[in-house]
Amino acid sequence: MYRERILVALQGSEADAGPLDAARDLAPLFDADVRGLFVEPDPAAYMLWTGPGAAGASVVSSAVDAVREEADKACEAAKSRFEDAIRTGDLAEGASFKRICDSPSDAAEQARLVRLLVTCPDAAAGKGPLADFTTACLVDEGCPVFVPRSGAIAPKSIAVAWDGSKEAARAAFAAQTLFGPDVSVKILHSAKNLDYHDRAAAAPNRLTHWLKARGIDAQSVEVSGSGRVGEALLEAAGEVDLLVAGAYGHSRIAQFMFGGVTRTLLTARDGPSLLIAH
Repeated sequence: MYRERILVALQGSEADAGPLDAARDLAPLFDADVRGLFVEPDPAAYMLWTGPGAAGASVVSSAVDAVREEADKACEAAKSRFEDAIRTGDLAEGASFKRICDSPSDAAEQARLVRLLVTCPDAAAGKGPLADFTTACLVDEGCPVFVPRSGAIAPKSIAVAWDGSKEAARAAFAAQTLFGPDVSVKILHSAKNLDYHDRAAAAPNRLTHWLKARGIDAQSVEVSGSGRVGEALLEAAGEVDLLVAGAYGHSRIAQFMFGGVTRTLLTARDGPSLLIAH
């Protein structure tokens, strides 16, 4: 029996390949089983009323049936890819696949007691059918999210974006298993746009000592430059395999709006894989 659980969000397209490969490679590192989740939005929730009478109801019913038929096909494709990935990684024990049709916030309850949610870059960037689900897992359920991009999944080099916040601390805890003795770690910190109190909390010493107790001698790198902090962090991260960061945001209006630094990290098309926590 595995100690942990990794959840991989699937949509039944080629975009599933990266998350499935990442989940397969992360599972043995975390001593985790892998759960595939096909998240199907309720099609009725997206249909507009077309007018009174039987004719309008018939149009809506036909449209709902068409959406569900496409969802059936996508689910089968997702399940097939999931089973192939599990078989390749010899992870059949404890593995499972589930289809769920619910609102993003209700579907995100599946992320409870999950060590990581692995999702595709588009979903992390707020695009595609898994975007709202990914945000709900990260923000509402507090589940750390892993976004595979480039670099080794068992990272040989890690950069941690550190400002002393609880979000950054949660991200470091989420990545703790990946801080191996042979892994190069650098702490990225910046005093830009911080007041005196925040500057004191953002000093990298606390994280340096926490890593030292785990056998990691981390390098501290002050991020400077005249551009945006998010872009400076990506530049300072350089060629590392993984960037670990806290997710910060503003209050909801119609949907969750991430702060500028987090948005830059989530929407980056290139660069290292990302492990982020809120």
